[in-house]
Amino acid sequence: MAKIRSLALADIPKLKKMISMISSLNGADVAFGYKSYVPFPLNLINRFAPLRFKCMADSYVAIEDKKICGLITVKPQERNPQCWRISKLILDENGYDIGLQLVHFVIARYGAMGANTFSVKVDETHEELLELFSKGCGFRVCASEQLWKLEDFKLISSDENKSLDKGFFRPFKDSDAKAVASIHNDLIFPHFRYSLAKKPCEFENVICSGLHKTSYFKYVIEDSSLHSIKGYFSIQTDDNENFILDVDLVSAFDAYIADVINFSISQIMMRRKTFNLYFLNKKYQTSGAKTEKMLESCGFKNVKNQIVLVKDYYKRIQEDERYTKPAIAFSEISRKPAFKI
Repeated sequence: MAKIRSLALADIPKLKKMISMISSLNGADVAFGYKSYVPFPLNLINRFAPLRFKCMADSYVAIEDKKICGLITVKPQERNPQCWRISKLILDENGYDIGLQLVHFVIARYGAMGANTFSVKVDETHEELLELFSKGCGFRVCASEQLWKLEDFKLISSDENKSLDKGFFRPFKDSDAKAVASIHNDLIFPHFRYSLAKKPCEFENVICSGLHKTSYFKYVIEDSSLHSIKGYFSIQTDDNENFILDVDLVSAFDAYIADVINFSISQIMMRRKTFNLYFLNKKYQTSGAKTEKMLESCGFKNVKNQIVLVKDYYKRIQEDERYTKPAIAFSEISRKPAFKI
């Protein structure tokens, strides 16, 4: 049984050495980097803060025979501390059992604080990790996401008769959050909605966003004549070089994805001339299949497929109550009562 403790700054050189010795990196989501470590004293504040006040990632390492043999990082979903995502899981070779211990540790720790949903995104080619989460830790395969890269940096052609004027686009405001959340949740297939739906607060702008590693540029598509929002999209970047475009459009406006991509390219080019643009296609949305065909025809290349696994703890709506009113049981439909309670 390995000992599990919080990641310390002194562990980073040891982790780098461990990773360099692994021929095939076993990692969920992304590889380890220096920015995974939250600097002192923010790490201590976040570590001991109540669940609802946690806003940064927590990392833990597994130590066996005085050697680091695994790392796990968890972070709360945007402004929703009850939902946590395993963003990194790095294991030494033959580290299946260590991975089980790390995952069970964070689920037990944060579940005891009040978290009720845990998720992880694993590349579909990592069969061992998929087995670890699904069979070993009780996660269920919920949905999938695709990442498409724009190969040719040019504006995408669109039908002039079905083109949006730039006046339809404007920056996102926190007052738009309720409408945006409604659009996002309505697009999700009903059987995925419980686990993947978002609250309005999850779309609101983060306070002191400049201190965060990830930057977001958020916009909405607004029909000013009807004073209604028809779509939302965000441009996300961690390094100001690779940008990920995430789009939610009402079904009547999904033909305007090309306009959204063109507008996003123009916004990025105002900040940087050379960059990589990726499009996140959420296959768990009703528009996923149509978007995939559009991306194929517009110069995008599918570069990554991820499986979304979820572990939920369902809450009881109310306490069980004993029956206080008479109830009648029928033996067959339209027949006399069998007996009365």
